[in-house]
Amino acid sequence: MLSEVLAPILGALLIAYLLAPLVSKISKIKFKVKSRAFSLPRWVTVLLIYSILGLFVWGYGMLAVPRISSEFGKLAKEGEKFFLSLTPEKIEEYTLEIKKWVEDSGLPVQIVTPDTQPSSSARRPGFVLDLDEIIRKSVADFAEGAKKTFFTFLKVGPAFAVKLFRNVLMMFLILMVAAFFLIDPHKIINFMRSLFPERLHQGFKEIMDEIDKGLAGVVRGQVLICLVNGILTFIGLLILGVKFPVMLSTLAAVLSLIPIFGSILSSIPIVFVALSTGFYTGLGALGWIIGIHLVEANFLNPKIIGESAKIHPALVIFVLLAGEHFYGLLGALFAVPVASVGIGVFRVFHRRAIEWNKEEIDAKSAQKVDSQ
Repeated sequence: MLSEVLAPILGALLIAYLLAPLVSKISKIKFKVKSRAFSLPRWVTVLLIYSILGLFVWGYGMLAVPRISSEFGKLAKEGEKFFLSLTPEKIEEYTLEIKKWVEDSGLPVQIVTPDTQPSSSARRPGFVLDLDEIIRKSVADFAEGAKKTFFTFLKVGPAFAVKLFRNVLMMFLILMVAAFFLIDPHKIINFMRSLFPERLHQGFKEIMDEIDKGLAGVVRGQVLICLVNGILTFIGLLILGVKFPVMLSTLAAVLSLIPIFGSILSSIPIVFVALSTGFYTGLGALGWIIGIHLVEANFLNPKIIGESAKIHPALVIFVLLAGEHFYGLLGALFAVPVASVGIGVFRVFHRRAIEWNKEEIDAKSAQKVDSQ
């Protein structure tokens, strides 16, 4: 019940929070018509932004959605053909390719197969490892698991189509509620502040400022990083010649909304599709993805999200697991923003507790001096 009722409200709050700075800036712009200056009302600004976003979505839908549909159809056919072709002979071929790559790379590993035993006179430095059975079993297990997952995924299609209409209506509801929040946010904030005694109004402002500082990085920064991630992934897939670049880059951008796990989940299908083209193409795709995540971790996160919005990775993993456990994918999406709000409230109370403790110590010290 909570996921059904609260998810649209939380979604509307996040959309309103994302667009609030843009609405405020546009509504403050002065337009001059016949020496008369005026500014746009907030509701007009919200409709204008919605219209522009709608045009972008429509353009993306016209250009990308047919391509994604075509790529998905090809993926289904090629995936089914690939999985059905994974005969023992094909698995043996993949095993030999992997073993050849290990030997050509000069890794300190001597491969032992039933036909090739290690020679004591020409032993290579490093480990002696029997990769024949290990690689064959790993590839076979992966193929079997991927085959089951793929056919299960195809069965989800009809259920997804049934829910599509309901999700579209829910999206319109979320946008409508977000518009109400954007048109007059001060009225909502003032109402919330009026629920507290006047002596707590300064503390309420302090909490709101702390929450805003954390969410600015977690929400707005993460959305911007997702867009950059999707664009860079699309460019890399085009350069490497990987199939289905539009669908895979869109998937990477969407899943990047989930910190840590989203990047891992989006990397698996990209590398898998690249491997179907060629072994070295798969390695190149994996290297490109790792490079994107290194740039994101070392340059984009500090610059866009900022130091003040950082949450310890261990805490991020904990809240993601908890959110996914209780509310599934929606829980994973909202877990980090909700945690950021909780951390902001905790920081304010922690500062206040330290101040109160210091005041109490100073008061006791002053009483002690007076008594002496």
